[in-house]
Amino acid sequence: MIQRLREHPTAVFFGLTFLLSWLIWVPLALDHYSLLPGRLNPGIVLVGRLLGTFGPAASAVLVSRLSGGKPAVRALLGLLKKWQVGWFWVAAAGLVFPALVFVVAAIYKLLPGAAPLPVQPVSVANLVVTTIILILSVLGEEIGWRGYALPQLQQRWPALKTSLVLGTIHTVWHLPFWIVLGELETYGPGYWLLSWVWVLALTTYLTWLMNNTGNSLLIAVLFHWSFNIVCVGFLPITTVIPAYLIFTFLAWAIVIGILRRYGPQKFIRLPTPG
Repeated sequence: MIQRLREHPTAVFFGLTFLLSWLIWVPLALDHYSLLPGRLNPGIVLVGRLLGTFGPAASAVLVSRLSGGKPAVRALLGLLKKWQVGWFWVAAAGLVFPALVFVVAAIYKLLPGAAPLPVQPVSVANLVVTTIILILSVLGEEIGWRGYALPQLQQRWPALKTSLVLGTIHTVWHLPFWIVLGELETYGPGYWLLSWVWVLALTTYLTWLMNNTGNSLLIAVLFHWSFNIVCVGFLPITTVIPAYLIFTFLAWAIVIGILRRYGPQKFIRLPTPG
């Protein structure tokens, strides 16, 4: 087992991530469709949704420990200490996509017959609770996806291919979670296809951030948290299909701009010869 882990650590990481998260989320999804003998308490469902997001981090720490010992775990978690990356990258991580949410909202309101957007009420108590929950869930995801999987995959593939593969795996991993949220019956399977395209754009953008900040996991956490606090906690434009389409289009426009400027290999601008 240990030998197989050392030979194929990335595959073991992904398998363990799905196992840990889906052991929690699949029963919640079955409960959502009343396929369990009894119904789960709503509080248990909420806690389970959060606990499932720790699958990637738990898997990354465990695989790192078994394959490289304590030094590997320290190196993984040490990526959270990389904060001196320059203000440009801080702004790129914490401001661009939150601002894009409001740009999308403004464009959406110009559409003929646009329904009101589902703006969430904001209070101090609600903001504090949402912030804590999102920080925990983002750490649970990013320690695994960006801290462990991204560097592993980029040892094998160029940055663009790595982003597309990782984004696809990330999307599939989310499916039971999205079932629990009721997305399938509310929007249909086409919504998941749109979400996949959207996740690919965000994953590619995150790869660009990571590659230009020396794998600063703190930057990835900032990106994920700042976007979620706006789009999940305040203005969930992804629940309105036309707005979601606009958002996906603009996200890919940004990504294509990055690809044109930085190239698909490493997402890093190389010095011009001579």
